[in-house]
Amino acid sequence: MLSRDEANALCKRVLKQCDAEGAEAIISSSETNSTRFSNNVITQNVGLTNQRLCLRVIQGKRQGVARVNQFDDASIKRCVQSALAVCRVAAEDDKLETLLDKQPEYTNVDAFKETTAKSTPAARAEAIGKVLREYDANKVEGAGIFDADQGAIAYSNSKGVFAYKANTKAEFSISAFLERGEIEGWAEAFGLDISKLDVAATAKRAMHKAVTGVHARAIEPGEYTVVLEAPAVAELLLFYGWLGTNGLAFAENRTFHKGKLGQKLFSDKFTLTEDPYHPELGGTPFDMEGFPTQRVTLIDKGVIAAVVHDRRSAKLVNAKNTGHANMQPDAQGPSPGNLVLATGDQTLEQMIGSTKKGLLITKFHYCNVVDRMDLSLTGMTRSGTFMIEDGKVAYPVKNMRFTQSLLTAFADVAAVGKEAHATGGALFGGNFVVPALKLNKFRFSSPTGF
Repeated sequence: MLSRDEANALCKRVLKQCDAEGAEAIISSSETNSTRFSNNVITQNVGLTNQRLCLRVIQGKRQGVARVNQFDDASIKRCVQSALAVCRVAAEDDKLETLLDKQPEYTNVDAFKETTAKSTPAARAEAIGKVLREYDANKVEGAGIFDADQGAIAYSNSKGVFAYKANTKAEFSISAFLERGEIEGWAEAFGLDISKLDVAATAKRAMHKAVTGVHARAIEPGEYTVVLEAPAVAELLLFYGWLGTNGLAFAENRTFHKGKLGQKLFSDKFTLTEDPYHPELGGTPFDMEGFPTQRVTLIDKGVIAAVVHDRRSAKLVNAKNTGHANMQPDAQGPSPGNLVLATGDQTLEQMIGSTKKGLLITKFHYCNVVDRMDLSLTGMTRSGTFMIEDGKVAYPVKNMRFTQSLLTAFADVAAVGKEAHATGGALFGGNFVVPALKLNKFRFSSPTGF
């Protein structure tokens, strides 16, 4: 992983070679360390080091981009020549933004933890071994992954902007299987500091879901009250962030709120924030144009309060840039990367206890968009779905497919959990801090057959 000084020196080395009106260099480096296991044995330990330079040059109204994954002199020279060559033949873009001038000091984000960076395969194997011995004793099969990653990203341009952030991430994810894989329980622990992950407790949760998932019953499709554990909530919010908060889609009236803010569409209990500075997430304090990333309240007690912007989308609607630009040129538009759902006043047990009849859902699986303007999604339950009757978890149920609009789901929130923790288990990744959530109405359209 590149240090701040190494990244700064490399950026200067690259930009010095660019014979253009403007140039920007984005450098990333990462070290991914994964210990994988299945059938109660460790099967693989992998260490991967990666690095990338993305160079953009600007000449008048033209721009050119090139990328390399090696930082030797020949590779950098080739990258510079390629970017300049593309720029010379590129079509002119009347909307091309000039590079930003030097920015004020960026807010410090404490995202790098030495304990994670120095994690060893032996230490991860020891923790996994304790879990798998317990699984063996209970005749449960365990499979999963224990990651300890570190990385850095730097932005620099020819106007003197330089920004750098280092980060770590640790994740323990485990599936517990019974009856030759037909019954599955799952749990995860996620955070910046590997020493704070409770691996043993996470494994016990997954095993409990598998053991209590024996003899699952089929139920009829229909509308049910649901109690969603945090990973299931994160999956839904991933799609909300993607479909509902993109500033470019907002400017082009391609979002469900059709270019209008201030509408109260959701429950009073529902407040959602994009927060790169949350201590459990360690977001990036600058975007890929070098602009400082802002904390943004997206939904305020049910009111659609804001979307995130880069410079282009902000100009289109005369709004403030929130610092959410992707690498340029970018046709997709800005999006959030650190979603935090405000907590409520109930425990998971209280949510279950107040439910006459409903479903307890561990996570969702294979979710996708049905109608982006209605925020309609489809997907399946997975890894532990249970019927709640008269305030108690009554029996396991077979997985169901749902088809549900988030507009109606989030409009009728019965309760929000009082504890929230980081989770990274959503389909396309991303960072979330979310509590459990109880929704009064959630529609299941068909059984999945397993």
